[in-house]
Amino acid sequence: MNDRGDTDLQRQIDDLVSVVTVNRGDIDGLIDRADHAQIEAEAANLRADRLEERLALDRELIAELQAEGVLNQEHVDELQAALKSSRTIGAAIGILMANRQVGQDDALTILKETSQRTNTKLRDLAETLVADADGARQS
Repeated sequence: MNDRGDTDLQRQIDDLVSVVTVNRGDIDGLIDRADHAQIEAEAANLRADRLEERLALDRELIAELQAEGVLNQEHVDELQAALKSSRTIGAAIGILMANRQVGQDDALTILKETSQRTNTKLRDLAETLVADADGARQS
């Protein structure tokens, strides 16, 4: 080859190396984001497991109090509804944490502010958010 051909070939090689280097940086960034998302998902699953454990304990406590006559059926129904709402709100917070990449406190703030801005009860907003996420996951 002549000098011009060698120069053109070297320029093409340099251009390819540059593109590969940029792509490698993009790929590394995507891998880091995927790793971070996986860590966040695992943390959300752990929080959900803990909530499930607490819910089971709360239900056992309610059943014991009812059996001992401390609670009547009306109180039991109210406590069961409160536990369900609490669980749904917790799930909604987890969804916001995962989708918006925010912490638990920020997710709760987002949920509260949206509730106030839309004049919607927090539990109703949480139910909608969880139902939408369930629907999206099933699609």
